This record gives sequence, structure tokens and C-alpha cells, in this order.
Amino acid sequence: MAMIMGDSPIFEVRITTCETGSILRAPTEREMATKAETLVRRVHARGELIGFSIKGPSAAGIGRIKAYLEGVLVEVAQAST
Repeated sequence: MAMIMGDSPIFEVRITTCETGSILRAPTEREMATKAETLVRRVHARGELIGFSIKGPSAAGIGRIKAYLEGVLVEVAQAST
């Protein structure tokens, strides 16, 4: 899920699993992607299924973060098989 937050210059990613939920915030796409990747890798190492949603000030930025995190999910899934 993606949502544009017009008034806020902050990106927000919500990462959820069966066990937990986390909200990450960052002012830039790069910082957001780094934070989210770190958490995705940590959660995946515990064997949990992962879902995420993104909010941010621009549709393009949300799309880039989404594509990046989807790539990370594919990478960690392939590494564990």
C-alpha cells in the first residue's frame, strides 16, 4: 500500500509480521530505504513473513522505495532457499 502525505516531508514505512509491527520514519528516500532494509533483513532472519506499507511526500519516491524493498525481499527469500 502507498499513500502520499502532502503536508509532511517525511517518508514512513510500516513493516508488519504475524508477531510485530514497526513504523520507521526518515526525511530522505535513501535513509528510509536503509532503515527499512535493515529491519526487513533482521525480521526475515527470524523466519517471519513480512508485509509493508509506505507513505511519503511524493508518489515517485514511494514507488522507488517500494521497488527497492521488493527487491530486498526477493533477495532474502532466495538466499534462504
